[in-house]
Amino acid sequence: MWALLAGLLTTAVAIAISPLAIVTVILFATKGSGRTKGTAFLLGYILLEVLLVGAIVLWGREAGAEVEGSETNVTIDVVQILLGALLLVMAVGQWLRRTSEHEPKWLGKLDGVKLWQAFGLGFLLAGPLSPKDLPLLISAAGRISQADITPEETVVVIAIFTALTAVAVAIPWFVSVFTPTRAEQLLSGMRRWLIANHAVIMTLLFLILGVKLIGTGAADLLV
Repeated sequence: MWALLAGLLTTAVAIAISPLAIVTVILFATKGSGRTKGTAFLLGYILLEVLLVGAIVLWGREAGAEVEGSETNVTIDVVQILLGALLLVMAVGQWLRRTSEHEPKWLGKLDGVKLWQAFGLGFLLAGPLSPKDLPLLISAAGRISQADITPEETVVVIAIFTALTAVAVAIPWFVSVFTPTRAEQLLSGMRRWLIANHAVIMTLLFLILGVKLIGTGAADLLV
């Protein structure tokens, strides 16, 4: 179990570095709604990851993914290679857009969102609207489903993995809860830096993780 978690650590850290999700929580925190809308956003963010990873792991286990050389096991490796190739293509796209420092327009409308909308936004930014996180979550879930561990250990792995993926997004939330009067001072610089360097950050992550997924999937197939 611990060896599996160690192998997933790079993926968890890469998912955690999600500039738009972090900036969203920072905006909630600096506008004084970190304890309400920020909390709803974070809950939606974590829930999507738990449901998505859990569903894929359940499907993989029922299909025999943990049996080395099985059709499902091989399919997961092939999918991982394809996801890696997709990340490399997206790395090129991000690099070509690296000169843009403008915030997405929807970030300026966060003041008017309701609590359930903040929850839904967290749900969407954790995967469906994230070109980086969705393939990484699918890849990680595939890895977990291939592991020869007990159901109890699988639950623990999913819980720890999803907690690690939410660490960076949770930092602004903690600031908003425990030091609300200093949230603007502590977080505004981080927000500006993330927006200014978003494309470069994503390019590097796409490149590194694309190579990693392709290498890991190919290595399994060649064993």
